[in-house]
Amino acid sequence: MACDFPDDRPRAVADHAQRAVRDWLETQARVTGYWRDVLLSSGGSLALIEALDDHARFLEAAAHRGEGDVLQIQ
Repeated sequence: MACDFPDDRPRAVADHAQRAVRDWLETQARVTGYWRDVLLSSGGSLALIEALDDHARFLEAAAHRGEGDVLQIQ
């Protein structure tokens, strides 16, 4: 007897990939913050510290961009 439910595997794979990418982006933001703190504590360049701050904000925003969006795959 055939099942009338759609195959959810593509959706599950997409969900897993999206979670993995968001996790990676958040991890990169934390790593960027670590290096910012290293520069700050060692008297590093203010311009470089500001660049790391900007990059960490970008990574955090990217990690949360599109939350709740559903990508239709065929």
